[in-house]
Amino acid sequence: MDMAFTSDKALLAAPPAPKAPASAMLVEIARKYNVSPFRQMREMVSLNRGPGRLAMHEYYSSGTFDPELTVAQKREFVGEKGSFKLNCRLSPIRKTPSRAFIRDKVMYSALLEQLGFRTTETQAVVLSDRSYGSIPALRNVDDIKQFLVDTAVYPIFAKPVEGSKSVGSALIEDIDRVSCLLLLANGRKVDVAAFANEAFKDFDSGFIFQSAVDQHPDMCRITGSAVGTLRVVTIRDETGVEPLYSIWKIPAPTAMSDNFWQPGSMVAEVDISTGKLVKCKRGSGISAEWIDTHPVNGEAFSGYQIPHWEGTKKLAIQAHELFPEFGVFGWDIAVTPDGPLIIECNANPFHSLYQLSTGRGILNEDFKPRFDEAATHSRSRLRAKLRAANDHT
Repeated sequence: MDMAFTSDKALLAAPPAPKAPASAMLVEIARKYNVSPFRQMREMVSLNRGPGRLAMHEYYSSGTFDPELTVAQKREFVGEKGSFKLNCRLSPIRKTPSRAFIRDKVMYSALLEQLGFRTTETQAVVLSDRSYGSIPALRNVDDIKQFLVDTAVYPIFAKPVEGSKSVGSALIEDIDRVSCLLLLANGRKVDVAAFANEAFKDFDSGFIFQSAVDQHPDMCRITGSAVGTLRVVTIRDETGVEPLYSIWKIPAPTAMSDNFWQPGSMVAEVDISTGKLVKCKRGSGISAEWIDTHPVNGEAFSGYQIPHWEGTKKLAIQAHELFPEFGVFGWDIAVTPDGPLIIECNANPFHSLYQLSTGRGILNEDFKPRFDEAATHSRSRLRAKLRAANDHT
């Protein structure tokens, strides 16, 4: 997928490519935390080669430079490669051919809706050579413009058919038909023709226009107009599917989505048993800070009760059970006035969100045994299927 973003684009650009830490970073860590540059380099190399596969920039973004962490605790952290490796242990690639189906946001949400799960409503899909049944297909730039001016029901959330990290997304609040300007949730006004051209040309795999979700008003007191989804990670072992952890992605005050890499965004740890917030972090690395209240509206984080919590966990469990061959899923769930609703499913959830929100590595002493059990169950299922296949040949 070719995504050549510039500053004048309407859709959310990809974050800058990570770079190796500059010498100034090493000096600042040494001054602030009394960790010498030599020790930092030694730890970076060790953790990169360890089970977590932390890249050099992830050593800083994850906060593992902190001298308060023991060597064992630092080795519990995973980077993006380590996270993928862990997920593949639980859901082996060769055992999960339905990954491509799950990545297709239109097909997967249609399946959920057909089976009675609450999920997003797709108003139209941009694709030049494919149709999705009765969902309107927008074949070219003119089709997109006509849809946005004449047919769309606002507000709308726009995003690629395939993708992650909210790249290419936008929350469109309304349209000014006199001036042909789209009114974005971040306050920008974008020409309809320019937006249509961008959506059509920048995303080869397709583009979706979905009805914006109406978030529970109690949660809106904290997040504002942008929806802050709950990331609920579920795992499956021989006893069945259970929620492992959850975090609440709280959007920055000026953001259109809840992805954490956007400046000012926050992540809060959710007690998986009670649905109450434990603590909240803003930023990452050396600029990270634990905050007790929302920086704009002053709402307290600790102890806040997520509405419809038991229903949220039940929804994630039941949706995971649709695909028993997967040992792990990450669910992005919005809570509406009527209850939880599935926004997206991630077969490769980035566990860095858990690490950021808790200050703890995902391979900790509580979770690692559960990962091992899930991986063992996954291997057992695969062996059983292979035996069954051989018996029928």
